[in-house]
Amino acid sequence: MPFTRALAYGVYTLWVSVCAFAPEFLWQGLVLMRGHFGAAELFSALFIGTLFAFFVEPLVERLKAGRWNLAHAPSGGMLLGVLVSLVFGVVVVCIHEAMIAYLGAEHAGDEAKRASLARAIDSACEWASIPAAITAAWFVVGTSRRLALPATGFACVWIVIIGHSYGWGWPIVMTSVVPGFLIALLGSRIVLRHWDASTIPALAQLTAWVAGSWMLLAWGIQAGSAMIDSPGLQLYTPEAFYEDLRFYLGWCLGLLVAPNPVPDHASQYGRAT
Repeated sequence: MPFTRALAYGVYTLWVSVCAFAPEFLWQGLVLMRGHFGAAELFSALFIGTLFAFFVEPLVERLKAGRWNLAHAPSGGMLLGVLVSLVFGVVVVCIHEAMIAYLGAEHAGDEAKRASLARAIDSACEWASIPAAITAAWFVVGTSRRLALPATGFACVWIVIIGHSYGWGWPIVMTSVVPGFLIALLGSRIVLRHWDASTIPALAQLTAWVAGSWMLLAWGIQAGSAMIDSPGLQLYTPEAFYEDLRFYLGWCLGLLVAPNPVPDHASQYGRAT
């Protein structure tokens, strides 16, 4: 049904957007956490990870399966399964600590917590807006050929609007425009050629190739400008370069790990001519 497909497309767009800003969010939190992560925090992580491995994770697996007796044992045996769950639990705790460090509101008052949360949400929207716009444009193109040009054009213009509204400055806007335009335009071309279950993996591959090629080109220009001592050729500052690297990594991972919402027969019933 159209409503069900639209809902699936919306969830997928949100999924990709969250993955796009998650690496930077976690990285900044880990950097801030590094200064006060000691033995007490490590043992706390191990303790909570143990609770997760032996109590929370088995219950979650049974709830997801919808039955009490699971059909299969953990691959590699019970010991390996417990160790993996324990490590995952420790990682979850560390991620939680990183988020608390990033928000900076662990011992703050309510007003400071609200301000930190608002800042984090605004930063997340800033990072997620471009992948969300481009992904939504692809779904519009896949649904209606007549809207292909305006949807793709709006996604491209949106990149400029977001950069201007957040005060990125024209150099940063341009380093977002070049790969963003290529991803949006070439992706829409792929969607117009075929719209079925194979389209999303093709879009993920395209995004990875364009982003990887762009970052490699930028790195080459950076290295060349350093060799000839010409700072005018630099596209990025070192900090901005790694920020974009984490951004594109999250974007590509989002396209790959989110459940594919396009059925294999979408080209037959999901597109208006």
